[in-house]
Amino acid sequence: MKRRNFLKASALGAVTATAAALPVSQLSAATTSDYFALTIAPANAQMIDGVMVYVLAYFLDSTLASAELRVREGRTITIDVINNDTAVHGFAIPGITGATIPQIASGATARLTFVAPAAGSFLYVDPYKAPLNRILGLHGPFIVEPANGLTTTGSPTPFSQSQLTPQVAAVFNALGGGSPRFPGNKWDPVDPTREKLWLFSQTDPLINAAVAAKQTVDPAKVVSMFLPRYFTINGLSGFDTAVHGTHASPQAERIMASGRQGQPTLVRTMNAGLATHSVHIHGNHCMILTDSDATGVHHLESNVYERDVWMLKPMHRIDVLLPFERPPDIPKAAWPMKEEPWPLRYVMHCHCEMSQTAGGGNYPMGAVTHWEMTGPL
Repeated sequence: MKRRNFLKASALGAVTATAAALPVSQLSAATTSDYFALTIAPANAQMIDGVMVYVLAYFLDSTLASAELRVREGRTITIDVINNDTAVHGFAIPGITGATIPQIASGATARLTFVAPAAGSFLYVDPYKAPLNRILGLHGPFIVEPANGLTTTGSPTPFSQSQLTPQVAAVFNALGGGSPRFPGNKWDPVDPTREKLWLFSQTDPLINAAVAAKQTVDPAKVVSMFLPRYFTINGLSGFDTAVHGTHASPQAERIMASGRQGQPTLVRTMNAGLATHSVHIHGNHCMILTDSDATGVHHLESNVYERDVWMLKPMHRIDVLLPFERPPDIPKAAWPMKEEPWPLRYVMHCHCEMSQTAGGGNYPMGAVTHWEMTGPL
């Protein structure tokens, strides 16, 4: 089994996990459900420098840690949460009405039932003693797919037709030849490779060790004492986020965008940690489609900006479109290239430099990955 492709069960926990800290790609992007059973339990996660760190996680069916939960808009969703930790915990999806369990006693099970809202990207977290339990690992992505994700002219989108702004609809209508700028394909909601997830988080191993040792950690002092050493995307750091093909972990496959020119890709970016990220991508500009605030409320943009960098504050989620267009630094007359080899690879990194060099010392050992264009149209 490859390094960091697993969580080792803690001596304090009852769950043995053979998956990584966030093995989201093991759930297909096309797979949705109306019922989930999550188990809260401690484990040991291996970091980029090989150090094992105590964490807490929501395990799906006792196998997938902090797994991606996908549902369909308008469906009645039921979630059972079993607390196998020795401390009190909770469960909440900020921004979704009725999706909160404030407290779950040790050894107890609590049930949550709610109606899935309009399509969007959400985070599920432990709200008890916030933000302590969240940064220990009790968080994960919650994705709502649209019941009708088409624009009025029939272009597929990841959003509900009723919530589409004219500007966001115009972006998806322009794809696939709707504009001379974007030849190729429409966005494809059926192809899981056309949707990626970048769930940022950070770990301060001293806080995690204090909780493991049953020391009292005041949640009101967590922000002031938080000194992250590890910066992760989907539970991975550095080189591990960007391995592709037969050598890739499931988490890396869910992170790294790969495709030909004209294969636009949705990237759901989220921040479950306490450090603010400045997400910067090379090679293409991204279209900013949605934004949110820490309360969980999100909206579709009424003025779609092209950016190569966007701020991602704690608990914020921003959906962007990576258009897979001809990189603007390559002249039209020289496209496609005659001598340079495919694929073209471009880095994605955070402009907050501490997130790049922590945890193993040398760049790039933190919140960094890349995307690749494998060929022309």
